[in-house]
Amino acid sequence: MIKKSLLATLFATLCCSVATTAFAQEEPLQGVGPSLLNSANPRAAGMGMATTAVSDNAFGIFGNAAVNLSSEKRMGFGYSYNPVMPEFSKGQTTHAVGGYFNIDKNNGLSIGFRYYTGDEMALAGGDNTALGNVRAGDMAISLAYTRRIVDNFSMSLTARYINTNYNKPVEGFKAGNAVAFDLGFYYYNKIESFFGSKWAVGLNVSNFGTKLDVATISNPGTMPAYANLGGSIDMPFSENHKLLAALDLGYTFMPSTDAAFAAGFGLEYNFLKYGIIRAGYHYGDEKAIGGSYATFGLGVKAGPVRVDASYWLAGSDSPVKNTWAVGVSVFF
Repeated sequence: MIKKSLLATLFATLCCSVATTAFAQEEPLQGVGPSLLNSANPRAAGMGMATTAVSDNAFGIFGNAAVNLSSEKRMGFGYSYNPVMPEFSKGQTTHAVGGYFNIDKNNGLSIGFRYYTGDEMALAGGDNTALGNVRAGDMAISLAYTRRIVDNFSMSLTARYINTNYNKPVEGFKAGNAVAFDLGFYYYNKIESFFGSKWAVGLNVSNFGTKLDVATISNPGTMPAYANLGGSIDMPFSENHKLLAALDLGYTFMPSTDAAFAAGFGLEYNFLKYGIIRAGYHYGDEKAIGGSYATFGLGVKAGPVRVDASYWLAGSDSPVKNTWAVGVSVFF
C-alpha cells in the first residue's frame, strides 16, 4: 500500500509538470518525464511558444540547437525561472540554464540544464499512518553539437540525461534514469529587396531514447517524443525598428496515448535598440492541459545583457492562468 501511494504521488506530480506547454492530456499520462516539453524559454513563451526557427537565443538548445550557429554573437548564456500553474499549485517551478559557444563559423556547442520541482505532498501508509512530506522532481542535462553542412544550412545532435526522483530518500524506491536524443535542422536566407529581411525554417525532433524506469515500475514509461516544424521572418525596417514573426507547428507522437497537436504564432518588435514587445497565441489540442491561450512578453537590452519576461493570458478555468516566466541572458 505504501509503494502504491508513493507511486501515485510521483506520477501525479510528473503529469502536472507539462502544463506550461499545453501538450499533456487531462487524463494521467502514459508517458513519463513530461516536464521535458517545457521550452524553459521566456522569449519564446511571449511569442506563443514559437521557437524552432528563431536564433539569437541563449535557450536555443531547448527548442532547436541548430539555430545557435547562426546567432549574431559568438556565445550566449542565460537563466530562466518559471512557476508552473500558479493558480493550480504554488509549489511547482522550473529552473533552467542554457548557453551556446560557436567555435568557428562551421562548428558550435550548446549546453542546457533544467530542473523541475513538484508540489510537496503528504504520504500515508496502508493504515493511513503519516509518512511525512516529499517532493518529486525532474532533472535534465543536455549537450549539443551543431555543424554547418552548407552555406545557411546547419544541423545539430543533442544528447540528454534525465533523472526523476524524490527530494529525500524513500524506502523501497530508486531514481528513474533515461538517455534521450534530439535532431535539429535550420536553414535561413535573405530577401535583400525587402529591407534585407532574413527568413528561416527549422525542424526539431526531440526525446528519442531509452524508457524512464520510474521508481519500482517493472514496465518503464515512454519519454514524450515530439517534432516541431517552424518558420520565421526577421524584418529590420531601420536601425531602430525591427519586427520578427514566427510560427511553430508541433506534434507529440510518443507514447501514442498522449498524441497531441499544437501550434504557436508570435511577433517580436524591437524598438530604439533597447526595448522589446512580444505577443503570441498558442493553440493546444482540446485534450491538452491548458488548451489554447494568448501570451505577452517584454524585454530590455542593455549592452550584452537582455532581460525577458512573459505572461500567459488564459481563461478563468485554465490551469495555466496567470503563469509567467522571467529570464536573463548575456551575449558576447
